[in-house]
Amino acid sequence: MNRLITIAGVVAWLMVGIAAVAQSTVPLTQWGIAFAIFGALFLADSLRPRLIFLAAAAAAVVVMVLLLCQGFEGALLVLIAMRLGTRLDRRDGIAWIVVQTLLLAAAMTIHWSLRPALLLAPPYFGFELLAFFVFQSIEREQRANAELRALQEVVADASRIAERLRIAQELHDALGHHLTALTLNLEAALRRTEGDARNDVQTAQTLARRLLADVRAIVAEKQESESINIAGALRTLVATVPRPRVHLEIDDALRIDDPERAQIVLRCAQEIVTNAARHADAENLWIVVERDGAAFRIRAHDDGRGSAEARDGFGLRGMRARLESAGGELRIATQPGRGFDVVAVLPLRSAT
Repeated sequence: MNRLITIAGVVAWLMVGIAAVAQSTVPLTQWGIAFAIFGALFLADSLRPRLIFLAAAAAAVVVMVLLLCQGFEGALLVLIAMRLGTRLDRRDGIAWIVVQTLLLAAAMTIHWSLRPALLLAPPYFGFELLAFFVFQSIEREQRANAELRALQEVVADASRIAERLRIAQELHDALGHHLTALTLNLEAALRRTEGDARNDVQTAQTLARRLLADVRAIVAEKQESESINIAGALRTLVATVPRPRVHLEIDDALRIDDPERAQIVLRCAQEIVTNAARHADAENLWIVVERDGAAFRIRAHDDGRGSAEARDGFGLRGMRARLESAGGELRIATQPGRGFDVVAVLPLRSAT
């Protein structure tokens, strides 16, 4: 899907260029250079997403308008707004769009006059907002679908485990009751039997007791061995994330026997990915999920812009609350230009 969107954006960029060439009566050398720079930045952002590329592309549009305003350059700002929908939250995205539209209007006013700027800038502003919100919705839907599929895997595992344990428990209760009754009856018969028949009854009693012990051992082993395949759920979660590129390291044999804790691990990973995409402007995200003694540990690092201080936003506060309610903890470290480091620790079982 991202590849198709990029192709569509390049086609739109070329159409703006064709329209400008078709209606121009003067050489377009300088305008063409700015136009080509925009295209190069748009493609560079497709290969290696960076907000600086989009900011430079917006500046190229303003230069194009100042050099030779054709009236179509605002469509290129719509392409930028499209990309912003998958990068910024609503407040920052709208602020970006307002600024670049005001710069467009100012450039039109300088090149032409205030009246054309007032005629052209507002419609382009509306198209930019539309593109921003549409692609923001698409990106959220993709993440929600990935999270839903991952949760479905956890729920399906939990349901299968619960059903198997229910069957095992019913077999234990039914067989255990009858085997216990059989053992008691054989014990009573043993007291009233003599001779060779006594040995046969004693053998039958021994076999009944062994069978009862085997049934109990099988049920106990089944209860201990049943667990949720958290590795599969996490791989499903990150498989459709377009940005950042998630490098997940987890042992396929790692499993969690508590559905609630499995969901906490899943939610933590989801929030780490969202934070790297929305706030860190990261290109790569490394996540390691491992068992460390009596706890699960999630270690994550991104190559985003980082921050002077680590502040918990709404998502991180929810993540911290989930972990702490289960007896775990969350640690965050960041520095400007060095990305974010996140460590989440979750005990295998509740302390109570």
